[in-house]
Amino acid sequence: MLHKLENLINKAIEDGVIHGAAIVGGDNTQVLFRHSQGLAVGATDIAMTTRTIIDIASVSKVVATTTALAICRDRGLINFDAPFTDYLPDFRAELPAPIRVRDLAMHISGFGHRPGQPRQYDAATGGEIMDKILAFPPLYRPGEHFEYACWNFLLLGRMVERLSGRTLATFCQDEIFTPLGMHDSSMGRPVCNDPQRLAQTENCSAPGQISDFIAKRVFRDGGCAGNAGVFSSAEDLAVFCQCLLNQGRYDNNAKALFSAEAFAELTTNRMPEGMPRRSFGWVMADEYKPQNSSEKIIYHSGWSGQTIFADIAQKRFVVVLTTRCGNYDRAKQERSDIAGELFAHMR
Repeated sequence: MLHKLENLINKAIEDGVIHGAAIVGGDNTQVLFRHSQGLAVGATDIAMTTRTIIDIASVSKVVATTTALAICRDRGLINFDAPFTDYLPDFRAELPAPIRVRDLAMHISGFGHRPGQPRQYDAATGGEIMDKILAFPPLYRPGEHFEYACWNFLLLGRMVERLSGRTLATFCQDEIFTPLGMHDSSMGRPVCNDPQRLAQTENCSAPGQISDFIAKRVFRDGGCAGNAGVFSSAEDLAVFCQCLLNQGRYDNNAKALFSAEAFAELTTNRMPEGMPRRSFGWVMADEYKPQNSSEKIIYHSGWSGQTIFADIAQKRFVVVLTTRCGNYDRAKQERSDIAGELFAHMR
């Protein structure tokens, strides 16, 4: 199995799809597989490892923002079925109908982008971006159209800040990363500046930068973005996945990050009939669902080359972090292929 994975990764490197990969797989109690290959930074001798700190792009949506909202839910701060404007009263665009918090998390809010046009909230500064997300109406009525849009998670991240009285980065550090012992993880900037530990991702001029152009501006200018901006390692994300597989429990099940009820929100499809299967924030089935996984799998990918998979029924997880430099669709499919091989191997 290892030889097959090495060949797949080598081919992706040779074809200019990725510079390197770090993979960790296991179950809810232990790591069963580790492997790293290639480079953390292209055209250098800096090797990719499972402790390499990498910008995880949109995987931030589930590791940070979705999890933060699950914690807020448990504390009675938010109702996922309530209109999101209950928690963001400064939203000033007219809405065709109330949009629930969960509509944002499942990308059926109606917020989206017109093909061929720039994002309505795009701006030169982070402050302008965070102001504009409150100023434009959705393109569709809630529940009638699925469109994956970072806009939804910019609103959700802002919501965490309003509910908690803390920045999203501080909330995630205090309530997620520190309790789980995720010492490689942070929002906005890496936890260290050691060049041997930092990866460089797509659209970045140096290691340790955020690849998402919206999140980059927001964090640069002192704000926090709920759509991207987390830095982490494969080892840290393995710990996070084990917490998920244990229904929010950690430290040998002695403590809970979130409740069983919140866990059900993260692992139950609540999409309208005929739409892609998604839970609160997570993908549950699309064309990238790995082979050898159950119907009770949740996963999420990042634009710059990362995917985490948690198979709830099999109690198995796979983390695949790459430094993508080529074709997005091929890179995403190959991460799914790697996960499929590992799920078969770990049975």
